[in-house]
Amino acid sequence: MSDSKRAFFAAYPRPVNSIYRRVIDELLVEVHLLITNQDFRHDPLFATGLLTAYQALMEGYTPVEQRDAILRALCTALELSYEQLHTDAAQWRAIAAELPAQEVLEVMAGKREAGDGRLKAMGDTLAGIANAERFKYSRLFSLGLANILEQAGRAAAMSEKDRLERLQQICTYLKLDYNRVKRDLDFFHSVLERIKRSKEVVDELSQTERRKREERAVSQPG
Repeated sequence: MSDSKRAFFAAYPRPVNSIYRRVIDELLVEVHLLITNQDFRHDPLFATGLLTAYQALMEGYTPVEQRDAILRALCTALELSYEQLHTDAAQWRAIAAELPAQEVLEVMAGKREAGDGRLKAMGDTLAGIANAERFKYSRLFSLGLANILEQAGRAAAMSEKDRLERLQQICTYLKLDYNRVKRDLDFFHSVLERIKRSKEVVDELSQTERRKREERAVSQPG
């Protein structure tokens, strides 16, 4: 694990904004432990989940232009392909957003045989997960699943109740513990709220300090 951290800071030698240093450390640990597990298999839901997590956790990071450089360094440290992550996530998000929502949702829940093309590729991947003797579940996988479901849900104008029912159906098909998936998703959203509050406090303190400096500058005789 220490090797991954060293590799990250070698790939990104600039200082990391203090609030987000812990975010990066914890993400490095989480992904390292996941991908070194013998049952782990890279799939588009992992890719989508990792990018979803990173983009959400780093949403308030400044300077904004450094977010992509940090992600690239993270991929370098973990020996992941930055390009493959984006390609896999973009393909599945496009499937969910562009193809008929009802068909996508039924394929995700194992209730429809996919035809040819992109939807078949999604269906085959999910069937492989559902039928796998050993599958390494992760919080990142659940985030990817929720993100793709959200994309399809927008097109289908699903209510929150409908979305949770669909999520439960998909979990049943993939042989996942729905309650665990729901807990992981709820926990992630609570982490985002804590980061948001922490940033608001830091921003407020920074603004207060800036006002004090400006007041001192005005009060000092020229």
